[in-house]
Order: sequence, then structure tokens, then C-alpha cells
Amino acid sequence: MGVAKKASRRDLNKQKSRQSILKASRRLFSKNGYEETSMDEVAEKAEVSRATLYNYFPNKESLLMGTAEEELEKVHGSLLFELKDVRRADEKIFKVLEVFVLDSLMYLNLSRKITYLNSCEDSKLYATRVDMNHIIGDLVVEARDQGLFRLDVPVSDVVDIIMSVYLMAQFQWKDVDRYSSEECARKLGRILALTLRGVYADAGAVFVPVGEPVCEPGGRPDDGPAA
Repeated sequence: MGVAKKASRRDLNKQKSRQSILKASRRLFSKNGYEETSMDEVAEKAEVSRATLYNYFPNKESLLMGTAEEELEKVHGSLLFELKDVRRADEKIFKVLEVFVLDSLMYLNLSRKITYLNSCEDSKLYATRVDMNHIIGDLVVEARDQGLFRLDVPVSDVVDIIMSVYLMAQFQWKDVDRYSSEECARKLGRILALTLRGVYADAGAVFVPVGEPVCEPGGRPDDGPAA
């Protein structure tokens, strides 16, 4: 076996071990609570030695950082591949936000903890919030360049508006952990369209996911989790 192939296999094994550890930690943190879960329990759940665990992640906070970074890598990958042929930047904004929201619902309490920590400037996770804002900010600039968004509304303001929808989904939506993926995506698309309507250069150009009407005054589309 060539040196390059051996190195490639080692890298693949390292990546698999890292993913296995992060997956185990998410399950334990969600089931037992972050504070109540020990590093030893994570190692046991991931079926790795303590030495291997600490080689990848020196403490529990680094596990949270790893989960946040993994999510950002997923979104970057989506923009490079799945969304590369999507023309409208506002549609890409919806798709990116959809990934962030739907993934956060899988481990809601853990996601809320990560969201809180990455909003604190003295937290190591703060860098992931900055990266998240950069992703959204670049798409907002692209939407402005396409003539979709108004030029007189600062990019930072639009990013704040979009991030507020993300926070709303995590902390405000009642029984959000009972939503199906389809229900969540429909509500997300509706609220994002309504929230961003004033940002568009042409109010008639608002992006709405296929099959999802935007509620006009007096209207009341069905939302929320199925009974």
C-alpha cells in the first residue's frame, strides 16, 4: 500500500473517530444533561479509550465547539455543492437557515446551550457565531448585488433580522421539538418571507418556498406541530 493511501486511510479513520465521539456526546448531553455527563461516559458511549477521547477533545466545552464547527462545515459544504446551482441568494439564505434550524431541533436543549455560549464574547464558541454571521452576511451581499435586497438597509441589520428568525425558532416557537421537518420548514419559510419583506427592493419579489403561501392581513395559515 502506498504512503499516500495509508495517510488517506489514517485521515479517514480520524474523521470517523471524531464524528463518532461528537455523535455520542450529543446523545448523552441531550439525554442526561451537559453538566451531568462525564468525559468517561462519552468515551464509553463512543467506544473509544479515554486517551483517544482526550486526544481529540480535551474537555466538554471542546465537544460543544466540535458540534458547532461540524454544523458550519455542513453548511459550507451545502453552499459549495447542493446549493451551487441555486441562482437566487435569498433562496440560499432560506436553505441555509433551514439546515441550521432543522439540525438544532434534533438536540434542542443542547442546541440552545450552544447558542447561548456562542453569543458570549468570552466563550470559545463565540468564533462559531462570527462564522455563522459571515455565512449569512455573504449571502445578503449577494442578494443586494442581484438587486433583490435594498441597498439602503445595512447588511448587518439584515443579518440581525435573519438571525432573529433562527433564535425565534429555537426559543420562541411553542412545542417546536414536536414539529415534523416539513412543518418546521413551512413555518420557517413563511416567517422569513414576512420578516424580510421590507428588505426587498421589490416587495413582489419575496422568495417563498414552493407551495407555501405568505399569510396576508386577515389570513391565518395552519402552523404548529400536528396533534
